[in-house]
Amino acid sequence: MKPHYLPIINAINQKIPGFNQYLNPAYLVPLLDVGRMFEEKSAVQILHGKWDDFNWPSSGKRGVYFILAHEKTNIEKIGLYIGKASLSSNMSARFDYHLRPHRYNEWFEMNYGKERFILDYIVTINLDAINLGFMAWALEEYLITELKNSIYLINRR
Repeated sequence: MKPHYLPIINAINQKIPGFNQYLNPAYLVPLLDVGRMFEEKSAVQILHGKWDDFNWPSSGKRGVYFILAHEKTNIEKIGLYIGKASLSSNMSARFDYHLRPHRYNEWFEMNYGKERFILDYIVTINLDAINLGFMAWALEEYLITELKNSIYLINRR
């Protein structure tokens, strides 16, 4: 993972214990493990121009996902999109929703107002793996609330 995204991963990891304090110890949400997330297939680098080569992380599972991106005209400006897949949805369907419109474009993009962000990575927390898929909405909202003042969120909220 590009080093300038590591502070975002660290910020997420600093907030997860705050969410876990509300849970039974048997159901704690795991921290994001930068050293293993690609190997464990909970993260993927977005391959621009290679739609058919994607292997979605946490495919078919419910949980929370993070799209890490940089602003199109200012590579130093990085942003984070926090999303969830719950109820009858899954993370594969959500990634398809976000990326399919750009599958034939040079870049996968996400707009936030007039700013255009180039998508670089998808990172997931598979809540089905710990029998908490139904809590995806709560973790998503918790992280948005906790991170909105310290991370540039490209969510449309």
